[in-house]
Amino acid sequence: MNRKRSTEVQRLPMLEMTPEPVWPQTSQASQMPFPINTARDRRRRAVLGTLVGCLCVLVAAPAWAFDDAAADRALQSAQQKLRATATNPQIPTTQYPKATTNGPWRLVPNTANIDWVQGFFPGQLWLMYEQGRDPFWSTKADAWTRNLELQKSNPDIRQITHDLGFKFMTSFGQAYRLTGDDYYRQVMLTAAGSLARRFNPTVGVIDCCDWNDGTWHVPMVTDTMADLELLFWASRNGGDPAWNDMALRHALKTAADMVRADGGTFHVVDYSTSGAILSRGTYQGFSNSSTWARGQAWAIYGFTTAYRYTQDPRMLQAAQKVTDYYLARLPADSVPNWDFNAPADQQQKDSSAAAIVASALQELSRYVSDPAVALRYRNAALAMLDSLASPAYLAPATGGGPGILLHGVAFYRTAIEPQGEDIDKSLIYGDHYFVEAVSRFKLWNQSGWLSTLGFPGSLHDLGPSNTGVRIVEFDITPLSKPVDGVVGYADTSTNVTAYSSVAMSIRLNPSGFFDVRRGGDYAALASVPYQANTTYHVRMSTDLGAKTYSVWVTPPGGSEVLVADRFAFRSDAPPTDDLGKVALKSGHFDNEFRVRNHTVRAATATASSASTLTGPPRAVQKP
Repeated sequence: MNRKRSTEVQRLPMLEMTPEPVWPQTSQASQMPFPINTARDRRRRAVLGTLVGCLCVLVAAPAWAFDDAAADRALQSAQQKLRATATNPQIPTTQYPKATTNGPWRLVPNTANIDWVQGFFPGQLWLMYEQGRDPFWSTKADAWTRNLELQKSNPDIRQITHDLGFKFMTSFGQAYRLTGDDYYRQVMLTAAGSLARRFNPTVGVIDCCDWNDGTWHVPMVTDTMADLELLFWASRNGGDPAWNDMALRHALKTAADMVRADGGTFHVVDYSTSGAILSRGTYQGFSNSSTWARGQAWAIYGFTTAYRYTQDPRMLQAAQKVTDYYLARLPADSVPNWDFNAPADQQQKDSSAAAIVASALQELSRYVSDPAVALRYRNAALAMLDSLASPAYLAPATGGGPGILLHGVAFYRTAIEPQGEDIDKSLIYGDHYFVEAVSRFKLWNQSGWLSTLGFPGSLHDLGPSNTGVRIVEFDITPLSKPVDGVVGYADTSTNVTAYSSVAMSIRLNPSGFFDVRRGGDYAALASVPYQANTTYHVRMSTDLGAKTYSVWVTPPGGSEVLVADRFAFRSDAPPTDDLGKVALKSGHFDNEFRVRNHTVRAATATASSASTLTGPPRAVQKP
């Protein structure tokens, strides 16, 4: 939401700028296994060719210009802009960019409690650090991140904003994900506790704010959906488990009271202290009956994130409902105007809404079960990125202003805000979600399997035929360090809901090395440390009759190391008679590690679970 009344700003001089796919793009018919020298054969070939051509049309993704090369160009351009801002001596690490056009960034200080944008700049710096682990980015990101710590708590609840999720998940959350430094986690837990203080248990919502008490009573705004991740995450990482229930209750109230029957959204729902709805309308949109585009984007992003953490089907249903409304009303370039219902003479593109949705839809497409819907969502996200990465919306890498995306709208001119605020400008949050969306594209547009927080989403079927002595091999790449990740195996008939469901577990442990589950605990016969963005080869031999398994790990350029020798299956696991499922389970965040080239095969006659195994090349069960 707009925080104009409470925002301190500072204007600075002009910056000097420093200088295997998931979706197939093409498909070809196979060679025909029969001769073609008869009329009958020619007819058969023609019919088959037609069918193959139709199938190609159905499965091939549109040839969007946005691909790996476009993503790299966009990230390189963003990197130049961010480096210029991060090294500008006139921007201290206690000041945070908010908006700009061709002039300097308009800044807000770290002490502006009620403003909401301070996490987005350090968040982008952390995302740049993730790309290549250049310490320049982590050093800069850490400086701007640590200076936000003072906002983690406040004795005056009026100085605690519902937007702590925006501030702390983007900055401290990214820092903890990429470094594992417990300092960041502890700050996030304190901030989550502060956000929880704004939860009204009678109404079942997070009261957004106190600065408009003369008009609102217990207001809920759509923006808060994107803040809930702080509570969801903290409840799973050392915080109060009740925080999860608070966040879910708020999300359910949003779905029930803020989402209209057609999938559009109100911006504000105001309740009485007893929970009765007093009013529903918009604050930053055109009218109370209109749908503010960025508010709709927050709903798409927030419901998708809520589903990631809860796996609650109501969250997935809500995410799809608001998404379908949004997509049905997009213009040809997939970048919405600031309000879907504003009249023609009051339209202005809002690139920030497009960036938020481009990021969210890539994730949502991974959750829906209908392949056609998943493809539609992903293609929509690519179309958005295609436009945002074009010269129409992406600022030149050098020259011009310091922002990354052009044509954002913070607050269009309305009766509430006649002059408007930051119209047709570069907005720091638009930049952040664009960089996040492009980073997600880079992450998810590669082959293999990624780890997830929830067990249902972490599972991959291996089939019921893997019995006796089996050899498993795969390549594993930790994407940060340290992680808390497990590659676990279970029986075909096992309903995998917890770590105790998997009989065999190979772990990237938080101490920074590989270990393996042995009966009631984890152990390692030899220490094999792991590094971020480095690929290791793992080989496992499991004797399903004897209920034992052995594990070897090969570091890059090194020799195979025996880490587990005939370890007993997990003592509290259910009966395991086949190797039917594999789970890639993250401990703290989604996408902590990637597995490629996963294979399962029968052991050779000379191989055993206790010896160094040989056999045919890996050729089965590739994702």
